[in-house]
Amino acid sequence: EKRGVVDVIKFVRRELVPLGFTEVADIHDVIRTKIIRYTLRFCGIPAKVIDKGRKEKRDLVRKEGKVLKQLKQSIRHYEDVLVALNLQELNFSSRAISCSPKAANEGERRIGIAPFAQHKGKCWPMEHVEECIRLLSADPANKIFLFGGGKKEVEILEAVAAKFPNTESVAGKFRMKEEQELMKSLDVMVSMDSANMHLASIAGTPVVSVWGATHPFAGFYGWGQDLKNAIQTDLECRPCSIYGNKPCMRGDYACLNNITPAQVAEKILEITKK
Repeated sequence: EKRGVVDVIKFVRRELVPLGFTEVADIHDVIRTKIIRYTLRFCGIPAKVIDKGRKEKRDLVRKEGKVLKQLKQSIRHYEDVLVALNLQELNFSSRAISCSPKAANEGERRIGIAPFAQHKGKCWPMEHVEECIRLLSADPANKIFLFGGGKKEVEILEAVAAKFPNTESVAGKFRMKEEQELMKSLDVMVSMDSANMHLASIAGTPVVSVWGATHPFAGFYGWGQDLKNAIQTDLECRPCSIYGNKPCMRGDYACLNNITPAQVAEKILEITKK
């Protein structure tokens, strides 16, 4: 791995330039990619760079005078870079994902729940998650699958699944391809603002998403998902973070704690009416 500025410049000149690129897309725009593209430009290779809309995002999360509006979705920012390189045949579909239950699940409601996220500001309290599972698992028609990854999450979800009927932890049991197939079979996925929201979107499965410090307006909402299925608390301080990695300015994470298990369970049943 090339760490220092000089190392990166040498890497570009010695290993990238000889590959004969005619143009480059920088879809990250961080310090290291800036060094790479500036070096390439110095060597006569032009580069197009992503506009991440950083100012608009700062306006969305500032403490006072928030500009609360829908920002361009992140996938569109990437698309803009590729279009600037004259790669026109992108055709990203903006169609909404069907919220009708899967025909193969007749007589059964298959519900996925992915309760974890990278940062605390995006994690619904586990006691709320468990109460939601309790409410749902009381109906034998509901089959609940718990998703997660990593040793700690696997242990937590195995313990949770053992408490309730009709509930199974699939954390750590499948490879990505197999997990995607399972997501495709679900009637609905419950997720935080996390990777599982996007994986379920790719699988074409409706997502009930739980939002805390972050907000769908920042542009990271699941592609093709219906905004009506995002569950949020209306607070003046929200959103306070783009990535959910800032400490709660109130100290109580009311944005997440105030979302009740009944709210989430009701939205699930609304989406999956048989």
